[in-house]
Amino acid sequence: MSFMLTTVVWSVIILMVVIVFQSMTGVANNGLKWGLGPRDTSKDHTLIQSRALRTVQNHIESMMIYVPLALVAHLAGISGDLLVKGGWLYIIGRAVYPLTYWLGLNYVRTLVWAVSLIGIFMVLVAILTGAA
Repeated sequence: MSFMLTTVVWSVIILMVVIVFQSMTGVANNGLKWGLGPRDTSKDHTLIQSRALRTVQNHIESMMIYVPLALVAHLAGISGDLLVKGGWLYIIGRAVYPLTYWLGLNYVRTLVWAVSLIGIFMVLVAILTGAA
């Protein structure tokens, strides 16, 4: 499997982790019966539950940008240091981001988010220069 496809798989793994955590916060707030039921009604979200939900949404948004670029790079056979470094920055940033958000580390969270965004831009530049 190519490096870029590996980063897509890791991005999905991260998404699965944040979804499970978000689900656990809902069950912790509303109880197991609620979690196993239709979830028609629920208590107001706790702080961590709200953060967990926003983390899931944020990761999906980032995947909507990164995954198509990773697939283009893979299908076009583009490789190189810029692409690999960008992929690593994206994955590391996305792996650390949820923890910083859940813990309320605002400035660190923004820095980590920026690292993953820089990784996306590096992949984009690698594609644009590699395809030329």
